[in-house]
Amino acid sequence: MKKIISVLLLCAMLCSAFASCASEDEGKTPASADATTASDGVVTEAGTETKPDYLGQLEAIDYGGRDYNILCRDSKIYEVWAEAEMGETINDAIFRRNKAVEEKYKVVINKIDSPGDWGTQEDFKSAVKRSVQGQDGAYDLVAGYLAYTSTLAMEGMFYNLYDIDTIDLSNIWWTQGFVENNTIENCLFTTVGDISLTMWEGIYALYFNKQLALDNNVGDLYQMVKDKTWTQDTFEGLVKQVSSDIDGDSQYTNEDLYGFVTNRHSLRALITTSNIPIATRNDEGTYDLVYYGDKVVALYERIYAFINEGNNVFFSKPTDDADYTEMMDMFLENRGLFISGTLDNTTTLRQMDTDFGILPFPLYDANQENYISHSYDGLSVFGIPSSVKDPECSGAILEALGAESKASVIPDFYETVLKGKVARDNDSEAMLDLIRDALYFDFGFVHAVSINGLFQFFGDKLQEGTENFASAYEKQSKVFNKAFEKVLDAYMKVTG
Repeated sequence: MKKIISVLLLCAMLCSAFASCASEDEGKTPASADATTASDGVVTEAGTETKPDYLGQLEAIDYGGRDYNILCRDSKIYEVWAEAEMGETINDAIFRRNKAVEEKYKVVINKIDSPGDWGTQEDFKSAVKRSVQGQDGAYDLVAGYLAYTSTLAMEGMFYNLYDIDTIDLSNIWWTQGFVENNTIENCLFTTVGDISLTMWEGIYALYFNKQLALDNNVGDLYQMVKDKTWTQDTFEGLVKQVSSDIDGDSQYTNEDLYGFVTNRHSLRALITTSNIPIATRNDEGTYDLVYYGDKVVALYERIYAFINEGNNVFFSKPTDDADYTEMMDMFLENRGLFISGTLDNTTTLRQMDTDFGILPFPLYDANQENYISHSYDGLSVFGIPSSVKDPECSGAILEALGAESKASVIPDFYETVLKGKVARDNDSEAMLDLIRDALYFDFGFVHAVSINGLFQFFGDKLQEGTENFASAYEKQSKVFNKAFEKVLDAYMKVTG
């Protein structure tokens, strides 16, 4: 029996290795981003699947009980640290993950939290800069807000992860759609992967009301996705079938029925999901700004018309629409056939009496080969400060946390929190598999804040009611181009 199990484990490890090698060629462009991931578990003779031991595959190193300090946002402590098991799925998974890593490497994992949401970003950035500039080695790892943490990387606050031997960025617990598309001059200063719960929580999707879908004869949406007929044309056609002045006041407000309920945050994701690159890698190992062209103009014009013509789309425009409150209320009360949102919105949707399903954003058109997924820019990216005393130790623990997250945290998060409690049918589970496997992080998106808000421009202009996107962009093009060059110049200084 031991020999049989050993053989099975060896086969699983070899399969993982082949999958890892394959992933190195995937994720470089959006067109290859929907690769299907095979099961990583080991099947026993009883037919049950056990969790893979990725942590066990890593070399054990005794660090003599030293502290390992992680700087994190005070609103995202749950992502990196838990005080004790409390009978709550994710908390307990994080606690067990950290204990397993502590025991293997003889370290004590601590969290040091700081204000660090969008409005308090200066507090977080200052904490990193003070430590690095003072060379105090206070933090072994930084888990920061993607949208502004890239500015710290450009200032030389982080190690090049490729220079740390205890990290292997080709491993399956690192998101290759980020690694491949943000390496510059053979350097990568932050990374994301299964260690980043906020990445999973922030993935954009479409939800649909199953009863309204049945009432309006929309057809088998899941099959459309599988057949790759789920295109923007198909989606818009279904949305245009649904609207009703429920309260009879002859005005369409948030009290009425719509085919689609959305906001500017969600519509920004269309840049990624429609396979419109912002920056592409050139032969010199840096990037070219390629965003503006006929395709992005055409997309904007069709979406502008889609949300402004007729009464089929409710475009939520509160001052701060990031929390989706208005939209969620409408969907919960059966006033929207489709709604756009992130996977963490499913926490709210559990209150819904009517069944709902989950879909990827549609293909731009029939010529787009694969679905592509986008995650909110508030997710945590992980970097090792350039002031750490022992970068190899920092790298080893980061790698271990990623490996054990892949093996134990994400299955609990994904299978239990998402699938078990939220997705109410097997097809929605398959959609979640597809959505998470299609993640892509464009260099221009990751650095959008430093490029004068280029990625946000699309959704912001829709919210402002700007009809002529081409004219609006051309007025800002010199600013965007200059800002992009500054990003590249900053990296040239850091990379030497």
